[in-house]
Amino acid sequence: SVEHNGGQVVSVETGTGIVDLGSKIGFKGQEDLGNGLKAIWQVEQKASIAGTDSGWGNRQSFIGLKGGFGKLRVGRLNSVLKDTGDINPWDSKSDYLGVNKIAEPEARLISVRYDSPEFAGLSGSVQYALNDNAGRHNSESYHAGFNYKNGGFFVQYGGAYKRHQDVNDVKIEKYQIHRLVSGYDNDALHASVAVQQQDAKLVEDNYSHNSQTEVAATLAYRFGNVTPRVSYAHGFKGSFDDADLSNDYDQVVVGAEYDFSKRTS
Repeated sequence: SVEHNGGQVVSVETGTGIVDLGSKIGFKGQEDLGNGLKAIWQVEQKASIAGTDSGWGNRQSFIGLKGGFGKLRVGRLNSVLKDTGDINPWDSKSDYLGVNKIAEPEARLISVRYDSPEFAGLSGSVQYALNDNAGRHNSESYHAGFNYKNGGFFVQYGGAYKRHQDVNDVKIEKYQIHRLVSGYDNDALHASVAVQQQDAKLVEDNYSHNSQTEVAATLAYRFGNVTPRVSYAHGFKGSFDDADLSNDYDQVVVGAEYDFSKRTS
């Protein structure tokens, strides 16, 4: 750290430390119930080697059923929006080491989620997230999305709706978010683009309009065990109560991933 006083550098301090922004550990299993039906379970949690994580089952943790009808789960689950994250392949909790501004609305929710089987490359998901403290400004939420795959090409959509929500002490209602992702992915090349739109109204002001639009793109190519990757995201100026905000942004992330083995990178 550098301390300034009157435009002059008065002290410089350096230090070292261990930072872990993505480690996790999990356990999962299934039990055959007959007639093609299986009981499934999973417990997964953050596991920082720097000792900065706490809690149990704080990532995807659930029980459920799986069969020809698809998959039904109850527990702490990725939101449908979070599962359209191909645009943000950076496995990091850092604000800077990933396209994490556009990913802010993603969440893991105590919820019930159904995922359909795939038909001709098309599958869908619906999700209901409960809120134990539901009230006028803190309510349950509803989520839906679909995935389409054809060869290496794919299209993903995820959306959510919440009746009431507090955002930085501002009470809003009729909050909704929509994200569309499209791209190409095979064993070597990944290219994807995304557009995301958020919209809400201020409580007791049906004529207010609060929104923001964001776009992002990611390109990666594998060379042997090394995969260089670059992502770019842009947020357009949002609006609050019909007035423009100064919250536009640009973000570029450049990095590479090295695979030591099939399971370690």
